[in-house]
Amino acid sequence: MIEESKTKRQLQAEQTKLKLFNTAVELLAERDFDSITIRDIVDRANVSIGTFYNYYSTKLEVFYETYQVADHYFNEVVEPRLTQPTCRERVLFFFDRYAHYSGELTDRKMTRLLYSPDNPWFNRPQENSLVGVLIRVLQSGLDSGELDGRGDSAQEIASLFMISVRGLTYHWCTTGYAYDLTASTLQFVQRLLRAYQA
Repeated sequence: MIEESKTKRQLQAEQTKLKLFNTAVELLAERDFDSITIRDIVDRANVSIGTFYNYYSTKLEVFYETYQVADHYFNEVVEPRLTQPTCRERVLFFFDRYAHYSGELTDRKMTRLLYSPDNPWFNRPQENSLVGVLIRVLQSGLDSGELDGRGDSAQEIASLFMISVRGLTYHWCTTGYAYDLTASTLQFVQRLLRAYQA
């Protein structure tokens, strides 16, 4: 009975946290980040300030929740669809989804907000993150001999790819979204892949 009650409380807590995140994202679609206050978020979400601080310490931390959402999406939606016959095709599919997520599924203002040097989430633990999915794809390519790591591990190769593609995404943000992010990402990744072809 106590276990059941705890599970209900946990579910309610998760729903409240998600409600705060979704509300913040809605507000960001309407206004600039600097004009949004914690009071705006809690008023629209219909929760107290104290409830907000149970989950987040700052306004920016709410927006960083998008990384949990992205990691879930890549582990639960993208990874099961990585069934292409070659490692090269799987890497390209991964980055197609990454560009789609950054440029289309995520609000552009959100992407711009997240691509900041102060963002600690780019260096989060990799095992269960979207980078963990990429590492597993690259490791399969190394194991099968399709890729030649040239002394680099799958983790090192993934790091190089992510730094490069995040740099491209940052450039896309700073140019006012002047080009097709998905097409540019795929061209960029194909060039990087050439360096590791067996």
